[in-house]
This record gives sequence, structure tokens and C-alpha cells, in this order.
Amino acid sequence: MDPALRRVAERRLVQALRRLHRREPLRSEVRLDAVLEEARAMPPARSPRHRGSARLVAGDAELLEVLDGLIAGGKVVRRGRRVRLPDHEPTLSPTMRARVDRLLDGLRAAGTVPPRADGIAARLGVPPPVLQALRDSGELVSVAPGIDYPRDVWERLSARLEALAASGPLTVARVRDDLRSTRRHAEALLAQHRARRRARRRGGGAGESRGVRSRRRGG
Repeated sequence: MDPALRRVAERRLVQALRRLHRREPLRSEVRLDAVLEEARAMPPARSPRHRGSARLVAGDAELLEVLDGLIAGGKVVRRGRRVRLPDHEPTLSPTMRARVDRLLDGLRAAGTVPPRADGIAARLGVPPPVLQALRDSGELVSVAPGIDYPRDVWERLSARLEALAASGPLTVARVRDDLRSTRRHAEALLAQHRARRRARRRGGGAGESRGVRSRRRGG
């Protein structure tokens, strides 16, 4: 690869990775293909050899070769098919953390019948990637499309469902009446509870729901 193009590619790959980290601050690593896609989608960068802008004209094999050089030089860290910048730590900025806390507090205040998290997030300025990262990390447990509970709320509800199960058969009507929820929310909670119990019997196998898997990974 031409040295000038290599330098452009190096800068573009690092910038792409930095942008992806900003976009999904709770995700520790990024897929290789996402980095290549982001690098190509970025506005043209200036080449040190030419005035004006230089487009990133390189195939995947060439970009991966450049990325390997960045990894060898310690500018990028790789684990399997995923990479990250050395100084990246999964975290939120203080401003975004405050918005997320307001989102979680709003859901907690709604008890067993929370409104759609997406709507609250949009009003508070929490972008969809951050909302999804909260679900992936287990800080937010999604029991059904449009129904999310903060992890501590889900843990309390799960404990209550365990207690109900110990005193009689779990039915949607019984869960709804005990938790004072809607039928839709009761159905979702009961389905999540049953999925969790099945996963426990299988030792946390493939049938475990995303919320429960993520919560176990996130601690």
C-alpha cells in the first residue's frame, strides 16, 4: 500500500473506532466489520501528500493489514473479531449518566406498569445505542418488546414471583392481581420468569433470555 494512503487509513481506522466508542459507550469492544464500515462512511480525510481531500480507497484485506499494524504498535487492542482503543473503558459521560439515571428513576416510579423506555429516552436525550447498551449490560431488563424494568425492580418482581410459585400455581390472572399490573405486563413477567427457571435447570444454556444473560455477564 502507498505510504500516504496507509497513513490516511491508519487515521481513519482510529477515528472510526473512537466514534464507535462514543456512540456505544457501554460496549467494551467493537466488531471488525463495523470499524471498516464506519471508516469508509466517514468524510474524506486530508492526505499529507496532497492538498484537498483524500478518499479511503482500499479493500478489506488492505484495511485489515493496516489494522494489524495498529494492533502490533499498541494503538488498537484486539480480541478475536473485536477491537477497542487501549484507553477505552465502558462508561458514560457524567451528562449521559445523569440522563440514564433519570430514565431509570422514571421507570422505577411507574412500578409494575412502566411506560415505553424508548419514549422516555428520546425525551431525555438518551440515544438508541445507549438504551440498547443498557439492555445488553443488564442494567435494564427487557421482558418483552416495549416493556423494560431497571435491574433492581426486575429482581424484586422476580423474587415475588418465586414466592407466589411456592404458594400455588402461577397464572396470568394471579400475577396481574398480586402485582397490580395489566394483563400484558403480567404475561411478559410470567414468560420471563419461566424462561429464567428453564435456563437455571439447563445451567444457563442457550434458552436464557438476553436480559438474564446480560445481567449475569454484567454482575
